[in-house]
Amino acid sequence: MKCFLKSLQSFLFLFAFSSSLFAQWSSNPAVNLAICDTTGAQALAKTESTSDGGCYISWFDNRSGSYSVYLQRLDPLGNKMWGSGGLLISNNPQSTSLVDWDLMVDANDNAIIAFTDTRNAGNLNPFVYAVAPNGNFLWGNNGIDLNPTSDFQANPKLAKTDDGNVVVAWIIATARSQVGLQKISPAGAKLWGTSPIILQSATEGYNYPDVVTSDSGGVILFHTATTGNFPAQVVKLRAKKITSAGTVSWNVNVQDLGKIAAFSVPKVYSDKNNGGLFSWHDDRDNNSLQSAFVQRVSSGGSIYFPVNGAEASLMPNRHKFNPVCAFDNTTNETYVFWMETEPNQNQNGISGQKLSLDGTRQWTDNAKIFKDLSVAFTTSISYLTSEMGSDRAYLFYLEGNGAGQNDKVEGFACDAAGNFLWPGNFTILSNPTSDKLQLVSTVDVYKNCKLAWGDDRLDGAGIYAQDINPDGELGNSIVPVELTSFSASVSNNSVTLNWITATELNNSGFQIERSVISNEERNLDWEQIGFINGNGTTSESHSYSFVDRNISDGKYSYRLKQIDFDGTFSYSNEVEVDLSLPQTFSLAQNYPNPFNPSTKISFSVPSVVDAKFASTTLVQLKVYDVLGNEIATLVNEEKPAGNYEVTFDAKNLPAGRQGLSSGIYYCNLQAGSFNQSIKMILLK
Repeated sequence: MKCFLKSLQSFLFLFAFSSSLFAQWSSNPAVNLAICDTTGAQALAKTESTSDGGCYISWFDNRSGSYSVYLQRLDPLGNKMWGSGGLLISNNPQSTSLVDWDLMVDANDNAIIAFTDTRNAGNLNPFVYAVAPNGNFLWGNNGIDLNPTSDFQANPKLAKTDDGNVVVAWIIATARSQVGLQKISPAGAKLWGTSPIILQSATEGYNYPDVVTSDSGGVILFHTATTGNFPAQVVKLRAKKITSAGTVSWNVNVQDLGKIAAFSVPKVYSDKNNGGLFSWHDDRDNNSLQSAFVQRVSSGGSIYFPVNGAEASLMPNRHKFNPVCAFDNTTNETYVFWMETEPNQNQNGISGQKLSLDGTRQWTDNAKIFKDLSVAFTTSISYLTSEMGSDRAYLFYLEGNGAGQNDKVEGFACDAAGNFLWPGNFTILSNPTSDKLQLVSTVDVYKNCKLAWGDDRLDGAGIYAQDINPDGELGNSIVPVELTSFSASVSNNSVTLNWITATELNNSGFQIERSVISNEERNLDWEQIGFINGNGTTSESHSYSFVDRNISDGKYSYRLKQIDFDGTFSYSNEVEVDLSLPQTFSLAQNYPNPFNPSTKISFSVPSVVDAKFASTTLVQLKVYDVLGNEIATLVNEEKPAGNYEVTFDAKNLPAGRQGLSSGIYYCNLQAGSFNQSIKMILLK
């Protein structure tokens, strides 16, 4: 049997099956996805992405009369995995005044939730839970009690470590506030002892702790350091490396000038490189104007930006409040955005800056204005949250109306030059005329952003969510099944198809289709010859193969029909094989043999059977005498697949060579690694 393969795209190609699925995510900003909007109030949402492109959303919920903690898991399409009301995590007694809390996702897609309640004799104490993707409670139905004391303990924050554990940090409010720290194993064991590690100072109170992943099983702790009494408090910023054993290996003064408002909460971010970033505003110039600052700290305790932080903008006569960051770890650039107002705070807008590796301002010293001071301050811009992905920075925020309500969720994306990337510059994600609070966001593995917030659109506060893809489209978070290669090979009357996906979303599988090609016509009749199951939704690469066995000589075309779980489908490009052409290199015996003075020599060149190789082969056909001296070169060129015949004439030799005498000669075929010779006899 003979074979030839033709790929409609040479070399490696990337092809995206283009299905459009909307599922539960809404494409209408007036609708959005109701995570939970039942009796009572649902508030203080948190959200984190999972490795399959979905996410967790958790919240406090007083449907039963006091605040309980609930959790919902969404698949990439926005389908709820645990029923409409979510999964009850804890209904233990709760303070009527909620404090901050945290949600993270570990390496196994378990949701880790840290919060406080008053189950311990009315004392506000921190607890941490682990919930598997199937809803199982991994650390017991009542979680882990981190520090059962009579102290007021608040604001637990989470970070995973690179050795598979979880670190929790929280405030212990004593005469001078302290930071409690505990490391939890995947099995739920307290690795730093029954009682937590406590960090404290003889002169400063530690508040607003937050932690990010670092190296060697450690974390970096960021916190404020406060002296004095309200309203004359002096607030500074610190960073500490906490080793795997729970010791402090270094301590860095991130901002040692003070001048930070006592109840201003700095923002903390991981740089995805074992370090972290701190953003805040302060009035270090004593000019009654707040300015935005950022500092980045390495895993070794070095600061990247100027001492006491890189100032994001020198625009005069402006407040720059509540800066938020998005860090691009591919370029080591920091994007920072803030709400900007004039001195009397009668109007507000949004400005931004890009900082280089050393904190140098890239968008001029006065930064870039994204939304000018045209929004009356009574309407407000608040709850800024920023993400990074697909070579662009995203910013989302709440914007209010003249009645003092935050009635709109809005956002934009910009490139490295600060240019808007979405149609109309700004995209509205939610616009029902209801008050909205506490906007949070996450970006998934496909660089789609997912947002959650509190919303008063029904009987009271509910939790709503919306996704938006990198192009600014709502409700279309589909990342196509990406096919990085599709090729064929032929052996023993069979064709083997091989293909590789880079990512998959909602992929039921691949229907393999074949068509017979007649006289190179492209009007093909396709038949299904097999089906290979897909891997559902995954951000990992997967390889597939299918063997079409015992087929007859002829020309065939193959394609893949990728089918989603809901039946939506799309086709790949085609690859073609021609089984009427050679499968292997071969060199036939010359004829006639013996000969005088000429003879014919036949050889075959097979198809190149993988799209990543060229479609021709360098072929050399030469004649030698018995001593190995080259007599003649008959072929020395690239040849496509096919059967060939050449004539060797013993009288018609290259210039300067005498006619050959009777004897034995050899003809050699060299093509890639193929090498074969035949013996020819010249008999005069």
